[in-house]
Amino acid sequence: MRHRIPFILLQLIISFATYLCEDSTSSVPSVIQLKELVQGSELEAKSPRFRRNISIVGNEFMLENTPFRIMSGSIHYFRVPHEYWRDRLRKLKAAGLNSVSTYVEWSSHEPEEGIESFSGDNDIVKFLNIAQEEGLHVLFRPGPYICAERDLGGFPYWLLGKYPNIQLRTTDADFTSETKRWFDKLFALVKPLLYGNGGPVILVQVENEYGSYGASKKYMEKLRDIISEHVEDKAILYTTDGMYRSYFYDGSVSGVLTTIDFGPIDSVTKAFRDLRRFMPSGPLMNSEYYPGWLTHWTEDLQQVSSDRVVNTLRDMLEHNINFNFYMFHGGTNFGFTSGANYGSFYQPDITSYDYDAPISEAGDPTPKYFAIRDAITKLNPEVKHIPPPTISKKGAYGAVSLTPKIELLSNDGRTILGKKYNTVTGKKLPTFEELKQFSGLMLYETSLNGNGLLEIRKPRDWIFVYVDNRFQGVINRRYKAYSLNIKSSGGSSLSLLVENQGRINYGPKLHDYKGILSTVVFNNKTLEGPWTITGYPLDKRPKQVQESLYEPTACSPILFTGDFVLPPGDPLDTFVDMTGWGKGYITINGRLLGRYWPEAGPQATLYVPGVWLKPAPAQNVIEVVELYKTPINSTVNFIDYPILNRTATEYSYNELSCSYVN
Repeated sequence: MRHRIPFILLQLIISFATYLCEDSTSSVPSVIQLKELVQGSELEAKSPRFRRNISIVGNEFMLENTPFRIMSGSIHYFRVPHEYWRDRLRKLKAAGLNSVSTYVEWSSHEPEEGIESFSGDNDIVKFLNIAQEEGLHVLFRPGPYICAERDLGGFPYWLLGKYPNIQLRTTDADFTSETKRWFDKLFALVKPLLYGNGGPVILVQVENEYGSYGASKKYMEKLRDIISEHVEDKAILYTTDGMYRSYFYDGSVSGVLTTIDFGPIDSVTKAFRDLRRFMPSGPLMNSEYYPGWLTHWTEDLQQVSSDRVVNTLRDMLEHNINFNFYMFHGGTNFGFTSGANYGSFYQPDITSYDYDAPISEAGDPTPKYFAIRDAITKLNPEVKHIPPPTISKKGAYGAVSLTPKIELLSNDGRTILGKKYNTVTGKKLPTFEELKQFSGLMLYETSLNGNGLLEIRKPRDWIFVYVDNRFQGVINRRYKAYSLNIKSSGGSSLSLLVENQGRINYGPKLHDYKGILSTVVFNNKTLEGPWTITGYPLDKRPKQVQESLYEPTACSPILFTGDFVLPPGDPLDTFVDMTGWGKGYITINGRLLGRYWPEAGPQATLYVPGVWLKPAPAQNVIEVVELYKTPINSTVNFIDYPILNRTATEYSYNELSCSYVN
């Protein structure tokens, strides 16, 4: 969200027996590092090992021999440019919080097998050091599963390709061996930063809301042992799960503190009632207190009122509850990192992770921020002596005209933007994972004869269908549109352009392979190829872009480019408004901002950090891959405010208006 410890005092075990009689399937929880000896002895005062020691005594956390209440907020370093880390952490502290919580995203640090990234926005050691310099403790959440509305819940996608039968979040040998190898690497960097070693990390989470996924105690014990081998007694291990008993019981593990999560609620006492029966002693903590919520494409923006958030916060403060806001500053799912959920249908997450959090996506304090600060100040008047943050100026840089440069399905598009994979024959098509392509687009092509019904039962996720480069319609997972009537002549070419919209990050459908997972059926006959395959990773700038342009084909995916020079002065954060465009991806100066889809909503703008822009007189380069539609004037507009709450609209995407307009 988890030791070497003495178990709970005999009296606690006896007191728990009554509860065991009610539920014989329960196991006795043990609270980590519960001190059984008298505190404050002369030996402890003189011994160096007690100079930096976090422990649990009764119902409280103790730093050295002083009670400590955790008042924390979540900031994910991988969602914020590293140049802004200190600014965001200072704003968190200025709200009266004493700790910051962060996940560790495995996939950010090992995006491909054998490739490591621990610098720049992935410099986890630097983030932790800055937190300590700013006087903050850290709740460290290494996963390996983090959910976090990130692609595949933070797991590197290549695990699915390397081990086709891998079972994530289990004792599967392939999974546990890769997890151990990863944690060995991670904790080699982080171990010196554990609290007992002089660093800021006071809590380390074991797994993440496992009770919402499984119930294997063997798995949780295995993961606990892997983590505790590194943490030892230098920090406290904990689990995080939902507030209902089935969640936190299944997600708990012996020797690890059990915590729960919930948003604004009528009674904090009632929320912790079941946990206190399960865990008679130990600190109570809401380790994910939700001041906002996540949003999917096609939904209305999810928001939570400040009054509700503050009322529950006051309740927790009055009852001495430890808490961590999730999120305090959400940031952005840059690139292809946003994930998806699956309730009754597939729900891809928007690019923004503003989350209606107290600090906005662009790092500004909101009215909710000041309401929280006021509530905490009543508990700790010293907070009012910290200067409150202000809203930063944004850049309204105006319209930038774009020029269509490359049609992705053209020969130039395949050569410059695409990657040719081996031709295959048969009913089964290779997935993104088998082809070692993280995200972007995949083009599968074969020949076709006659008119009829095309059926694909398992599109992953959105398929643009073309016959002889003429758009036919869409097959997609979001709307469960699995068939399409198409027209072709003898020897026509069928092109299936598959868009990966984000791997599922939560729930039983976690093993979310991308591409076409079923057979492709035409007029009740399975097409077996031969299939030619071209990938469009779209994660790097093309080395060359042709200056000449032919007349674009209607509804064809096209790369547009443009450039602009900022006015004099330091570049400011800004927002690029994609209103009028259809669906696609936008890159500025080689940085993939993420997915846009203003027609679906509710997000219409993408956040552009000023530190990613070049000051005058340098030129900034913008590239847009539009999948089916462009506005009449082919411009994007840089404005000084976000548009995240445009009313979402349902569309029939087999009848979408997508012709290119000169």
